[in-house]
Formats: sequence, C-alpha cells, structure tokens
Amino acid sequence: MRPSKAARRAGAAALAAAWWLLGAPAPAAQTTGTVDAGVSSVRYDGFLPSGAASISPALRWERPTGALTARGTYLRFESGHRSLQGLVAGSLLIRPAEQRWRGELGGSVGGSRYLDFASFWHATADARLHIVGTDHGAWIGATGGRTSYGRAALPVTAAGIGAWARSSGVTLAASATRLFVGDTAYSDFVSTAQARRGALALDASLGARFASRGGGHGVYGEATATLALGERALLFVAGGRYPTDPVSGNVAGRYVSAGVRLRVARPARLASRTSLPSAARHGTPDDADPVAGARLEVVARPDGAVRLVLYTTQSAASVELAGDFTDWQPRPLRRTADRTWEIVLPIPSGLHRLNARIDGAAWIVPAGLTRTADDFGDEVGIIAVP
Repeated sequence: MRPSKAARRAGAAALAAAWWLLGAPAPAAQTTGTVDAGVSSVRYDGFLPSGAASISPALRWERPTGALTARGTYLRFESGHRSLQGLVAGSLLIRPAEQRWRGELGGSVGGSRYLDFASFWHATADARLHIVGTDHGAWIGATGGRTSYGRAALPVTAAGIGAWARSSGVTLAASATRLFVGDTAYSDFVSTAQARRGALALDASLGARFASRGGGHGVYGEATATLALGERALLFVAGGRYPTDPVSGNVAGRYVSAGVRLRVARPARLASRTSLPSAARHGTPDDADPVAGARLEVVARPDGAVRLVLYTTQSAASVELAGDFTDWQPRPLRRTADRTWEIVLPIPSGLHRLNARIDGAAWIVPAGLTRTADDFGDEVGIIAVP
C-alpha cells in the first residue's frame, strides 16, 4: 500500500527535521548504533501462542538540544510468516526566556507489514512544555497526526501530562494520557521505574487503560533486565503484557523474550579513565575522600554561557572537567583563587553528565551531584543547566 499525500508530507517534514538536527552546528553529538538478536514467545489476545526469532537494528543520534532515532524489526514466526516494522522519530528542545521552562517539538513516522494484507503506517507530531529541576521535572503536551490500516487514514489526537523524579540512581515517572483515533478513544495511566547498578540495568512499567471505547481496557505491565558484558555487548531478558495500540497497529498480547544486543557504534567517552576506589563508588564519602574534597557550582550567565566553578579542600596544581558538552574531551580549569577553579562554556539548557580530575588523579564525581552510570558502566555526575 502506498501512503497518502499527508503521510508523504509528514515523512518529508521528518526528514527535513533530521537534516536540520544533523547539519546544525552543536556540541557533544553522540551516535549509538545497536543490533538486537533474540527469540520470543508471543501470545496475541485471541490467538494461540507462537515462537519467533527477531533481528532489530537501531541507530540513535543525540545532542543536548535534540535527538533522532531510527529502528527496524524483522520477525519470523515458527509458522514461517514474517513481519516487518520500521520507525523514525526525532525531537528538538527549545529554550525559552524563562530558563527553568523549555519546549520540545517531536515527530515520528512509522510503518509495519505482516504477510501481504496487514499494513499500517502512521505519522504524528507532538509538542511538550517541560519544567526541569536538578532531580525532578514535569511536562504537559499534545499530539496530532494520521494513521491507516489498509484504508482511509484516521485522525490521531492526544493530550497528556506527566512527572518524574530521580534519587540514588533510581528514576520514577508517571503519566496520564487521553487519546482519540477515529472513533476509538481511551485513557492510559502509566508509571515507570528505571534503576542501574554497575553492569545491571532494570526497567519496569505498570499501566491501566480505562474510559475506553474500542481500545480495550485493563491492567498491563512490562519489565526488562540487561546485563552488560563489556563495551560492545549485553544480554537482555524482557516480558509482560502490552495493550492494543491503534496508532502503530499493535494488537494486545503477552510475551517473553531474551537475546543479545551488540553495540556497533558507541557514544564518546573519556579517552583515559582511572578506576575509582570503592569508597568513591559506593556509600557516602568522608572528608578524606577526594570526591568530598571537590564541590561544583553551576552559574548561568546573562549572555547564555555557563560558568562552572569547582571548589577544592586541597591545594591543587591542575583541575580538569570532561562531560557530554565537551564530547568527553578534558578541559582545563583556570585558577581564580586559592582552591577555586572555573571555566566558562556554552552549555545548552538541560541535564548533563560530567566528571572532574584533580592533579591528574582518578576521574571523580564532585560532592553534591546525583550519581549515575554511563553507557559503559562508569560513574558520572548529573548537573542541571537552567
């Protein structure tokens, strides 16, 4: 089936946005490419269970002000039938004058095909308004677009609100959404939790669908566990129940899957990293710990630049910072007073990751920052730029 003119226009708009994101000058562009290979047992509602093997390549390009993701999935069921799915999605963050608030514009174009008769496509755009703090935030947004299942396209409209909070390496979020697709309408309430400890990461969601007209109803939930086997591979196990999605054409069902994810393109990281002592990785450091001996302050300037000030409790000959806003290249700080160092950089609004180093010793997380693990299992600090 050929997509309609509206779908082609939406696809062209998405490609134009992607070109702008890729071509516009900006710091700290990160590219991550992965390929998932796995096996699943799937039971769609109203059908018998079926086994399937899958291959799913994905590519994500991101920077502090936007991201672009492309993903495809090939499924082969034990019956010999095959399914193809594809999705391209992007987002762009807009920083308004009131710096705690920021806007987000996004869009997605996708399609799927099963055998020779079941073909879906969709094209949607959305806008969100965020308020962001150091370790919490909230948003409100709306979505509009079109979707089709082998016939005339149906309008898609939705409105939602959500909030999130992060503490001790755990991120909790909740959202409520009301969605209309043609004559179908329903409301979803979803809560999620993400946690990471070293090489192990856990993601879980629990949701409920209610006030539904043609979209099903009930409770659903999913969970995923991943274990990194180094910088290029990880194992994953996932399972749960998901609801019907009339936008992308997914039918409600239950599944269990397992497989391996191979990283074929990696985000940048520190070129050289000394292992941190166990006291710096776990627990609350005392005054003798070098992490407690460094405190970072973030100061936004009227000209849009950001001043990073590091206070140390020890005399130092050199201090460096590296973060996603420097493409993880170490940048030396300038001494401004005894045990005070600073640097001024053009850092976009939002959350950023960084490490500090004093006199060429181990890379550390300055005291007072939220700690998390990066894509390689190393510990980094989180700062919020208003």
